Amino acid sequence: MTSEHTLDWDSFLNVAKASGLDVTDPHIQELYAYVQMILPGLSAVHELDLSGVDPAMTYFVPLELTPEEP
Repeated sequence: MTSEHTLDWDSFLNVAKASGLDVTDPHIQELYAYVQMILPGLSAVHELDLSGVDPAMTYFVPLELTPEEP
């Protein structure tokens, strides 16, 4: 795996936390190992010609920022 396809533990935790994941969950290490395994396969995305494609307008709110229901 080249350095282009690596994600260090601290960066992974930052992304996971920003995504609303519980970084204290014991399965977070398993998820990190899985992400490390599939990351090189995502390099094919760089080969896509998206020059005429508009970005999708999506709205994402991490769980920690979602208002609690009554």
